[in-house]
Formats: sequence, structure tokens, C-alpha cells
Amino acid sequence: MKYDFTEYVTKDSVMTLTGTTKLEVMDQLIQRAADLTKLNRDLIFRLVWKREQMMTTGIGGMLALPHIRTNDILHPYVIVGVTESPIADYQSQDDQPVRVIVFTVAPDEDSDAYLRLLGSISRKLRNEQLVESLILAMPNTVKILETIQSECKEEE
Repeated sequence: MKYDFTEYVTKDSVMTLTGTTKLEVMDQLIQRAADLTKLNRDLIFRLVWKREQMMTTGIGGMLALPHIRTNDILHPYVIVGVTESPIADYQSQDDQPVRVIVFTVAPDEDSDAYLRLLGSISRKLRNEQLVESLILAMPNTVKILETIQSECKEEE
């Protein structure tokens, strides 16, 4: 597994989220994950909510990083969703609404690589200006993707 999350963000994995609650936007992300990974939607749903019950994935700064692992895929999938309106009920660690959600579905076999991938996402998106740029780019998913590719690219 590579450690630069931008390698896994494609035009198909960037989306505008139209829901107004955590459940609604997570449902949209779960459906996209099922479409991209070809995994059973109910399996993804169960894994996501099991993870959310352990601890919220809203890390603060308008950012949430839900993530799951499964044995049934060969490489990670990273889905970036930008919400049309703030998600106030996300239960973020800073008690602020969430606007950018980066959902990762990764293979279960390599825990170290998985943690490095999550670290790449967290490091790059902890930048408040970058999060603001992603929000301003919404609903243009091409512009969101370009922003991620240009501003988040790991330095060689």
C-alpha cells in the first residue's frame, strides 16, 4: 500500500454530499464505496457504524475521517465528500460541524500500511486553508479533485 492518499483519489471518488445529517451523508458515502469496491453495501454500513460507535471519526477543523478495513479488496479506496451544508450532528471532537469527509476502505492485511495511509490523510487535511479551498470548490467535483491533487500531493 502506498502512503500518499492522493494516489487513491479519482474522479469517481470525489463527491458533493447533499445530506444534512451524519446518517444521510454517511449513507451517500457508503453507497459510493459499495459502487467502487463492489462490496456488499450492508457489510460496509455495518463496519462503518461499528467504527463510529467506538469513537467519532470527526477529528475537528470541519474534517471527518471515517475508515474501515476488510479482507475482500486488493487496494485502498479513498472517497472525498464535501457537504453542501455543515453537518452539525457529526459529534466531532471539537463539537463543530463537519464539511469535508474522507472515507477510506482498505485491505485488512497490512496494519502498518493502513495506519500510514490514514496518517497521510490526516497530515495533509489538518490544514484549515486546504479544507476551506475544498469547501469553496464545491459542488465542482473536478475542481475538488484538482485541489486535492495540487495541494495535497506528497513531496517526492
